Amino acid sequence: MMWMVGGALVLLVARFLWLAFFHRVNAMSRQAELMNWLDIGRVSNADGGKDILLARNERGARIDWRTGEVWLMNPKVEEPFADFLAVERWLTLRELPVADKPVHVAPAPAEPEPAPDAGPVRDTLPAFQQKVDACLAKAEGGQELLETKQAFEAGSEPYLEASTELSKAALELEVSPAMVATFHISAFAALAETAGADKLERVAASLHAAARQIRASVTASKH
Repeated sequence: MMWMVGGALVLLVARFLWLAFFHRVNAMSRQAELMNWLDIGRVSNADGGKDILLARNERGARIDWRTGEVWLMNPKVEEPFADFLAVERWLTLRELPVADKPVHVAPAPAEPEPAPDAGPVRDTLPAFQQKVDACLAKAEGGQELLETKQAFEAGSEPYLEASTELSKAALELEVSPAMVATFHISAFAALAETAGADKLERVAASLHAAARQIRASVTASKH
């Protein structure tokens, strides 16, 4: 009889030792210990029982007492890990510099088909006016002509308005900057023949007339 009781005790002890060594929760605890995670206590599980709390540096984790799954608490991850090896892989990838992480390279986009040639790009008004000034500067006495034009535009609102209108008409109807510069030179030449205090107004009127002439000549050529 005694040998039967002794045999039962041996079996119970063996079963206890087997559970203690091979149960998944205990296996996770041993794995965590090998990876320098410290057992810092227990925390209640929502379904009952106590989960094992572990810490390493600023990291925190817990082992679910029922399943042995590992939950990372700091940083918080919504899904459990199968074991601490998976935790280590996740942490390593997370802490890699961006340049070292595997990057999915998207296929290069197809080369866009070349757009049909839309012809020469039209100048903006300021760019066109700069070309007019450049043409003036190249004419005989060019620097003096350019300075005269700039002084008139700065000092006379009617002249500035007329000069701008002439450039707009020429740009719109594709008249060259050189032709516009010629109109300015003609207007300056008329100054010597103009008497009275309204010289600039008369020169401005000459530029307005030139703008009308450009529009009229282009309109006539289309009919």
